[in-house]
Amino acid sequence: MALCFSACTRPASEGAEQGGRVQRARAALAESGVGFYAGYVDSSGGLWFATRGRGVFHFDGQGFTHYTTEDGLSSNNVTCIAEDDAGNMWFGMPDGACRYNGRVFSHLTLPWSDTSSIWLDEVYPVVNPNQVMSIHEDRTGALWFGTNGAGAYRYEAGQFSQHLADVGMVYDDGQHHNIVLSMDRDREGNLWFASLSHAGVSRFDGTAFAHFTTELSDDFVRVVYGDPLGKVWVGTHGNHKGGLDVFDGTGFKAFHKTDDGFRHNNIWDILMDHKGTYWMASGTTALSLFDGAHFRPFEDQNGKQYNEVLFVVEDAEKRIWFGGPRGLWRWDGAQVESMSKS
Repeated sequence: MALCFSACTRPASEGAEQGGRVQRARAALAESGVGFYAGYVDSSGGLWFATRGRGVFHFDGQGFTHYTTEDGLSSNNVTCIAEDDAGNMWFGMPDGACRYNGRVFSHLTLPWSDTSSIWLDEVYPVVNPNQVMSIHEDRTGALWFGTNGAGAYRYEAGQFSQHLADVGMVYDDGQHHNIVLSMDRDREGNLWFASLSHAGVSRFDGTAFAHFTTELSDDFVRVVYGDPLGKVWVGTHGNHKGGLDVFDGTGFKAFHKTDDGFRHNNIWDILMDHKGTYWMASGTTALSLFDGAHFRPFEDQNGKQYNEVLFVVEDAEKRIWFGGPRGLWRWDGAQVESMSKS
């Protein structure tokens, strides 16, 4: 499968260029009324935040810069963010991915996949196999794109290869519709894939895939996360038993359920901070902390808890950023500050 890479017609801004980089006006806070759905810390310490319908926001330590289709972004509906080893930023789009090299945006179209059916349109109309839900670069420099119903694509030297399209549950229309919402590398360089189509998690060692389903508390998986200590954490959607599973290099342990302190088994994102504390974002319960044995809801300086948090990241200053459809916040270890205009 050959690539289809198209350059956008405009640079990242119509403002003045200095030293080959577009200089844009910054705002102290992100715009009001914006819901945030993904966050990413790039190699220079900059933070990027994705929205569904409002493009992306970049925080450089001083203020926010807002990028939309008017600046060359190929869609304002952004599902995920990643960076490759060359320093290019990548954004998941409804029909592929968009690359930003620091000056201009360009669009990468994935091979077209048609998994439509009458049953799918009626039961799961949100499934779009051409939508990129996750992006990750493997240890060889190849890019992987997890899709919303067509498994994952590996992209290297201008060519695509499709993987994990035929794993997981076979639905009523006879198709798999494998959704890959999350990918991450472990400390050994293996690439892990989450499946929201009952395929559990898969591990790619550079040669072959290994699949894990019955080893998990639930095979309906939203997120996979490789921590700095070498463990791989799996967060499930929480429809059944589910919850949090951990792989220690030899096997899985599924022991963190609702009765261990987490109010709901749904997990959207996982982060281990510099102190070794795990942060658990959930679409259905409060942002929580996990000490390796038990959960507790995170509370700010006023005792407030934060619901519907979809992502958590830690910046270069060791501050925790978290966000969701209700806004964006930053925790410095003592106080939470809203980073969105009221």
